[in-house]
Amino acid sequence: MFVVALVALLVPAGATPAWAHAGGLSSTASEARVLAVEPAVPGLTVEAVEFGARLRLLNGTAAPVAVDQRVVPPGAQLIWSEPRVAAAAADRPPAGRAEWTVPLDVDGRQVLVRGEQFWPPAPPAWLWIGIAIVLVIGIGAAGAAGGSRPWGRALLAAATLVVVLAHLLHVLGSAGVPADQPYLVMVLSAAGFALLGWPLGITGAVLTLRRNPAGPLLCVAAGALFAIVIAPVDAFTLVDAVVPFSWGADLDRALVVLTLGAGLGSVVAGMAALRQAGRR
Repeated sequence: MFVVALVALLVPAGATPAWAHAGGLSSTASEARVLAVEPAVPGLTVEAVEFGARLRLLNGTAAPVAVDQRVVPPGAQLIWSEPRVAAAAADRPPAGRAEWTVPLDVDGRQVLVRGEQFWPPAPPAWLWIGIAIVLVIGIGAAGAAGGSRPWGRALLAAATLVVVLAHLLHVLGSAGVPADQPYLVMVLSAAGFALLGWPLGITGAVLTLRRNPAGPLLCVAAGALFAIVIAPVDAFTLVDAVVPFSWGADLDRALVVLTLGAGLGSVVAGMAALRQAGRR
């Protein structure tokens, strides 16, 4: 039953992106990159930021630069979502690459930003899902065997703390991606319900180790909150090639798998501990 539920959570239905990372960014199948500015203008730089989600123009010239009806004065910058890039990303061509251009006006002179949208190979989604299923079964079965025994309580507490740490690292890594927002603001933006879940999980783990009967209940609540409410929207990182995460896509996928797998596993283990405590 739990395996079926996990697969349902991890295999997203449809193609709707998950707005789960800081700044409203999402994992995607493709990434934009700027190839050239033609003709080259000394002091003018255009680059893709936030893993291709937006473009950044740095105007180091002595003249204003106009782009999409916005004027960037000398010494200023503009970070924007470019509709032409979004249009290029809408459909994947057979070659796996799509070219796009953005016109600029530099002091009355026409300049073109030339770039492309490219599609990296997709990750092995079922491998990550398999790891998550193993975590659910392993932690759940061990927790059911251990119940309220000392090693069972230690397992439940450790699994809950792993969930908390994994999601915390996920938030911290995604908060560093937005190019024009304060880091702390982005941490709070990406945290959401985790601001409740983090202390809930830590408290549950501590009380479980102290043999407080409320400990397993809090671990179950924290595991369910992370695995069922918070983390499923991040499951798109397991199928998308481009992940807006500061420390590497595979690390973020591992953190998502730990949050989901260990979260559901701690729910099973915690319920087993509660049942055994109730019999006693």
